[in-house]
Amino acid sequence: MIKTKTVEKPWGCYTDYYRTNSVVFKRIVVNPGEELSYQLHHKREEFWYVLSGNGMLRLNSSSWYVRPGMSFHIKTNESHQLINDGDEKIIVFEMQFGTCLEDDIVRLEDKYGRQGESGMGDS
Repeated sequence: MIKTKTVEKPWGCYTDYYRTNSVVFKRIVVNPGEELSYQLHHKREEFWYVLSGNGMLRLNSSSWYVRPGMSFHIKTNESHQLINDGDEKIIVFEMQFGTCLEDDIVRLEDKYGRQGESGMGDS
């Protein structure tokens, strides 16, 4: 049996399904009108699969419209942000690989006032 852990965030929540030091699998839910911080990670890469909802992905200097079925590979040190500008929740499955530490996050911009390096939480 796999124990799951759900963590509430100002933008929605995430649920861990599998976590080791080198691989993490989680579900991210971004509520309508909310957004993840514009961030980067020094020690891990992420692979996102959009399960439901529509919105915008900011990746470095580009923006991409996201919809169900799309996937994205976010490399180490790439700035990224998921923005829900739609009416429905965005649900993304995220796989992290590399050195997977929750404190490996640098927030470049954050509408919730959490800019800078973080010691807690994700996105």
